[in-house]
Amino acid sequence: MPIDVDEVRRQTRGLRNVVHFNNAGSSLMPGPVVDTVVGHLRREEDIGGYEAAEEADDRLENVYSSVARLLGARPEEVALAENGSRAWAAAVYSFPFTPRGRLLIGSTEYAGNVLALRQLAERNDLEIVVLRDDVHGQVDVEHLQLELERGNVAMVALTHVPMANGLVNPAAEVGKRCRAAGVMFVLDACQSVGQVPLDVQALGCDVLAGTGRKFLRGPRGTAFLYVRAALLDRLEPSMLDGHSARPAGSSGFEVRSDARRFESWESNAAGRLGLGRAVDYALDLGLDAVQERVAGLADRLRTELASVRGVTVHDRGITRCGIVTFTVAGSDAGGIRRLLADHRINVSVAPRSFPAGTPPEAEMVVRASVHYYNTEAEVQRLVGLLQ
Repeated sequence: MPIDVDEVRRQTRGLRNVVHFNNAGSSLMPGPVVDTVVGHLRREEDIGGYEAAEEADDRLENVYSSVARLLGARPEEVALAENGSRAWAAAVYSFPFTPRGRLLIGSTEYAGNVLALRQLAERNDLEIVVLRDDVHGQVDVEHLQLELERGNVAMVALTHVPMANGLVNPAAEVGKRCRAAGVMFVLDACQSVGQVPLDVQALGCDVLAGTGRKFLRGPRGTAFLYVRAALLDRLEPSMLDGHSARPAGSSGFEVRSDARRFESWESNAAGRLGLGRAVDYALDLGLDAVQERVAGLADRLRTELASVRGVTVHDRGITRCGIVTFTVAGSDAGGIRRLLADHRINVSVAPRSFPAGTPPEAEMVVRASVHYYNTEAEVQRLVGLLQ
């Protein structure tokens, strides 16, 4: 079913104030999500934090089931976290690396992931290999295949949707080749979850991390981690507490058998409930319908921008998403962002190149990321200002 744009805009109170094209940073939350978060905080105010959590125990448990449905996973394969980077790192830092193994990463890996892998490489005497891009700008799966055949690969890490350039990497093909080679595949889905359908079985990933605040339209400070059940016993968390493990014998311990081994005891119950409501909201709309509308709006924005004199669109890839990047001749990206902000239009800026192999002084681009609640009229407003 197509999305009822008027209804979702009615439920998105922030649209009274701004035109929001910064959904790759943090989307505007729908009213039902905000009301869920605030409602639980009110219960904490009224009866106490632990008491409110006990009262909401069934709803908190349902968050795991909702995330599992979103990903095509099982609830016991899901953990919740405070942000996508921590969720990703919780699994990656627990991997039992052996010296002189090789880590294969894409050229558009998220900066924080690259830094973490560099630390792990230094600690464990590992080599990081940056995979080439193909002619479309996405990860070159044939280069991946060659590196897998060379052997001694400890892990393949890939960002599904890079932070800037509009493409969706062919994660399912990467997963297929990693599974055939018996190599762990870690997928950062922080920019893809909420704007494209995700199925961990079809993707073939062993680990997937996602965040609530971006296209999923959940609260900031919420995220989730998927770990394939067959892999859990191989991954012992780098830190344990009374939630992730329990005493065994006089001096031993026993780690939880499910993915919650990667969690800690204290958590933001209101945020988790908001995350669950955001997941349910997306599922009710249908991710296929979301993807169709987001991709259509983004393509329209690219076409309109390309018609403006002095504007260059930089997006690549065979499959593209809701992230649109561009530059304006004679103007820096930050200046364009400020110009648009003066007219209550939210965009962001991002490096055109990426930290896997480029210097920090790389050229910046304007990043306008659309969502299904945006309209064609809002697209035209942005383009009209640039004209």
